[in-house]
Amino acid sequence: MVASTTPLASSAAQRPRRRDLLSRLPALPLPEAIIAGDRSAIAARWVLSRALTLSVLTFVQEGNVAGDVRYYAHSLHQLFAGGSLHDTLQEYPLPVLALLVPQFMLGLLNEVAFMILFVLSMLAVDAAFTGFLWRGDGRHRGDATNLWLWFVPAIGPLAYFRFDLVPAMLAGGAVLAAVRRPALAGALTALGASLKLWPAVMLPVFLIRRNDRRAVLTGFFSTGVGIALVSLAVGGFHRLLSPLQWQSARGLQIEAVSATPLMMARLFHHATWDVHMSRYKAFELFGPGVRLFGAISSTLTVAGGALLVLLWWRAHKHPAASAEMLGWLFLSTALIVTVTNKTLSPQYLLWLGGPTAALAVRARANSAVRRFSRVLLVTAILTQLEFPIGYRSITTNMFSSPLWTSVLAVRNVLLIWLTWYAVQQVWRLSKPGSGNEDTAGELS
Repeated sequence: MVASTTPLASSAAQRPRRRDLLSRLPALPLPEAIIAGDRSAIAARWVLSRALTLSVLTFVQEGNVAGDVRYYAHSLHQLFAGGSLHDTLQEYPLPVLALLVPQFMLGLLNEVAFMILFVLSMLAVDAAFTGFLWRGDGRHRGDATNLWLWFVPAIGPLAYFRFDLVPAMLAGGAVLAAVRRPALAGALTALGASLKLWPAVMLPVFLIRRNDRRAVLTGFFSTGVGIALVSLAVGGFHRLLSPLQWQSARGLQIEAVSATPLMMARLFHHATWDVHMSRYKAFELFGPGVRLFGAISSTLTVAGGALLVLLWWRAHKHPAASAEMLGWLFLSTALIVTVTNKTLSPQYLLWLGGPTAALAVRARANSAVRRFSRVLLVTAILTQLEFPIGYRSITTNMFSSPLWTSVLAVRNVLLIWLTWYAVQQVWRLSKPGSGNEDTAGELS
């Protein structure tokens, strides 16, 4: 592999160590069995960590985490009872039904059976992705496998009660395939976009490498157009566009970064701002200043788009950019989209876990990736504390609301830090003469 981490490591050695939170975070523990690539040891750790993840449902009473799966089941019940396809889960792309309906039918239209099958299917997705990571780095240091084994318990059982784990895995797979199999990277990106819209904005990342553009576009459009045509034939034009219309019409969600100042002000004047479930099935903020901060969010989204264009343009100076640069650019894009948006749900953190683990495969023993990973794990833990553990306090202004609202605020500050750090890495790697070109042995 090209020694792309050498400048960073040498410069870090010359600087005095900072006594801040980031420098004191412990290194990810790594058993010798994983270093040796012991498959049975990794399987045992996966089983134990996932059992711990699901046990939180019992010990911390996180029953409300399953609300979305119940909502899926309720919507499918209405569809099977003669409801309209146009009104069924209209906030999601239509291909999501291809993921949910078979499980609903296999469970004989029973909500409990559907919930069990849904969780089992997400566990299978998680296990498959863990296997891919182990194949990529299990015989080396194991940073990627180790990160993923920690990340899912950090985010909590939420990972198995949302289907965001699927596009997260597809995104991670696209990063893994980007250099060696560009057509597959394009196809995986299209599949992810067919379930959640956000992976579509990742397409320009994989077009950085000039020699791969035709293959990426072929994979993306051959997959995406096929899915779009089937969706159009089944649901019609209105249903094809309904997710975009739904997202654009939503208000300021309480977890959004741009809502943080108002949420903190609400601690001192709780009667001034109201929080309740909107018609878009999300807890949104209502009261003075909400429109202003919504407009600020829209402005930041435009500014974030301009920053992404600048980053893509700088990356184009490296026509054979390494997988490390593509990985950081992917994370920068996902983070900028997340922190500037007026909506932010806890499962959005899953969008970061898969690509970060994939980056750890492609940038082995990289101190920048490790620091990013540690902060990402802390951010995931705070997200689990905020939802679902402290969510009721936040939304109802209970006596413990200041504590949990502060957790939410710190989580959002860390998201901003992660965004800054990822952008900084792209900026560093895209400097002229940085030597950030792919070599034949890099991805062996």
